[in-house]
Amino acid sequence: MLRALFWKNICMRILTWLRCSSDGLHIWNYLWAFKPLLDISKKWETFLMLADFHSLTTVHDGKLLSHYKKSVLLNYFSLLPDDLENIFVFEQSKIEKLMNIVWILSSVTPYSLILRSHAFKDSQAKNSDINMAVFNYSILMAADIISYDIDKVPVGKDQKQHIEFARDIAEFFNKTYNTDIFKLPEAVISEEIGIIPWLDGRKMSKSYNNYIGLFDDEKILKKKIMSIPTDDTPLEAPKNPDTCNVFSLIKFFASEERKEEIRKKYCAGNYGYWHAKLELLEILLDYLKPFRDKRQKLENNFSYIEEVLKKWNKKANEIVDAKYEAIMKIIWLA
Repeated sequence: MLRALFWKNICMRILTWLRCSSDGLHIWNYLWAFKPLLDISKKWETFLMLADFHSLTTVHDGKLLSHYKKSVLLNYFSLLPDDLENIFVFEQSKIEKLMNIVWILSSVTPYSLILRSHAFKDSQAKNSDINMAVFNYSILMAADIISYDIDKVPVGKDQKQHIEFARDIAEFFNKTYNTDIFKLPEAVISEEIGIIPWLDGRKMSKSYNNYIGLFDDEKILKKKIMSIPTDDTPLEAPKNPDTCNVFSLIKFFASEERKEEIRKKYCAGNYGYWHAKLELLEILLDYLKPFRDKRQKLENNFSYIEEVLKKWNKKANEIVDAKYEAIMKIIWLA
């Protein structure tokens, strides 16, 4: 059962999201977005957005998109606590006035700002025939954030620009119409997570195919972990855990006691990277087991997720409707 949410008694709001462009979450998604969200959700009102409109920049198969949405929702709810007192999940595409706000924000957003977008430039470098949704992606992202009066957004370093653009666009509107209707959101970035060298030394990303999925099959999980690159230090020689890609993951998922035990093994020698990878596999499987078990139960009871979505889509619409009405008065169209 969902408890009543006392909206006026919570002073801070946080937002995170996931595009429906693949089957699931990977470890980096969890570390930079979900774990911080769960850690602070008891104090803050927490918005968890299913970014299905954003997915349209690359996914143009309706059946595939539907499949991805269901998979992402199963992953979301597998990670969330059963008591959703301050956390709610909603679908971006079900917010009726969102695109109206996007158009209004587009009217004050400089063309030069979007040309600086990392996402746009990256897409442009990969494909000369990109669609306009890619170009306007940053404006939609800004609307996703500032329409709900979001205070904090947990992101990785590579996504910091999304929050900077949301602030810029909010300021453009506020200054143009001499108002303070839009809050200026702040990025929440874990420096420790931001510098983790993933499987091939680059950031973990589905586009690089270097990710470890939270719900990967055990055999796939083992294969990916055993492929993590390491140096050629001999088995018998001491090793530095702080420069090892394997230990960089161990330290996020192991208990303090287990981390210290493994650190000592690194420093003592006669402990190979192969041993460390097997320990990482064991640690990850133990850590992820509750999430995997819960996901299986939810697959057999997806109607629960659909029921929750209906309630929170309605609440999200109420928030955006109120914001839209206020905007329309400011621009003299109401």
